Amino acid sequence: MFKFKQFKIEQDQCAMKVCTDSCILGAFTPVTKGMKVLDIGTGTGLLSLMLAQKGDVRIDAIEIDEAAAKQALKNVQDSSFNSQISVYKTDAKQFVEKEYDLIISNPPFFEGQLSSPDHQKNKAKHNSHLSFADLAEIISEKLSLEGISSILLPPTEMAIFAEKMASQNLFPLQELSVRHHAEKPVFRKVVLFGRQKVPPKRLELCIYETNGRTYTHDFEALLKDYYIIF
Repeated sequence: MFKFKQFKIEQDQCAMKVCTDSCILGAFTPVTKGMKVLDIGTGTGLLSLMLAQKGDVRIDAIEIDEAAAKQALKNVQDSSFNSQISVYKTDAKQFVEKEYDLIISNPPFFEGQLSSPDHQKNKAKHNSHLSFADLAEIISEKLSLEGISSILLPPTEMAIFAEKMASQNLFPLQELSVRHHAEKPVFRKVVLFGRQKVPPKRLELCIYETNGRTYTHDFEALLKDYYIIF
């Protein structure tokens, strides 16, 4: 179990566990009152719960893996945000609801590599079922005219995904580059996409000070509403 300030996450039935990357994605993604949100590949339900904590939003959380969907539902039901989140065990390609103000996803990014013998981990880690092109098309179909999509990927994969999004006339509005510390390379990017083609705002976040042990003030400020240690 992973305990946050306002909810807890059980994750024994999910292939992809709570990780710092996802917490950064959830904390960084902006929401406004009344937003209609879609969480694609919700896993444990972490991102939906983080966004629900931010304010009065309605969230549809979809998950293709049955065990993970059940666990996400349980995590939501055990929280005080139950009324804000609906969990669906379904394929994103077949989910028909549209017109979302925000679409968030921490998608699988292993492509063209050997798959794990664990079928559940395959679906969670490998994008053979939902390719970047598929995801970009789904986002384009379901995003409202003024909506944004918040995506977390490694830098190389993000560059590929951004090309797929551009083919759907969706462009970077804001980009957060994440490093373990200042002397390490960027290992993850969070990008907010929208339909406006403008120069993106570029930000950077280091998780640790250069000693590799102490959290930076920026990281603490970002996660202070969620992490019990802050």
